[in-house]
Amino acid sequence: MRVVISDLPPGYSEEVELTVVGDPATPELKTDLKRAMELLEEARGSEDGSTIVYVDTTTEEESDTGTEVTLTIDNLEFAIEELDRKAPAPEQIRPNNGAGTTISKFIYSTVTTLYVGEKIMIQMPTWFFPAGAGPYSEAASFTTHGEPSPTATFRFAEPVFVDKQQNFRVEIEIPDTDVLKEVQQIYGPLFIWVVLDGYMVRDVQ
Repeated sequence: MRVVISDLPPGYSEEVELTVVGDPATPELKTDLKRAMELLEEARGSEDGSTIVYVDTTTEEESDTGTEVTLTIDNLEFAIEELDRKAPAPEQIRPNNGAGTTISKFIYSTVTTLYVGEKIMIQMPTWFFPAGAGPYSEAASFTTHGEPSPTATFRFAEPVFVDKQQNFRVEIEIPDTDVLKEVQQIYGPLFIWVVLDGYMVRDVQ
């Protein structure tokens, strides 16, 4: 059994509105969360930690010939944090930037259980089930759950039989409520696969 995690670029909401105060303080920038996160990424990637936008003084929205406003990382982060429950978690899935905190938090804070016929076959922390798949690198640009090798997966010492027409399922639980709230704030898509490898046995006809 293995747990495979795939991280895709996050999709932020265009319906969540916020106001950012930059330099000068007026006009303020009224925008949505998607655009604010784009500006925050630009500011983080710049040498001075800021980005410039042009704001229409009448609508307080971005324009081509408005007032030049400088937005710093602090300006944008403060505005986003003001959203409270609608704000994204501090750690987000950003592919190829080494942000493995999200995956590590999930792996080390969850419990995975295999049920066969409503009976628990195994219940262990998720880190007990390495994925055996996905990109692998010792550099900081990749994060994966275990070595990508078919042998680097959990194997039962004794076979687990699933009878004909018998139900089976896997559940992943997050016991810590604080971690659960932070995971719920992640803007996905976040896909989690649980793969069960085995043999299908048929009676001789």
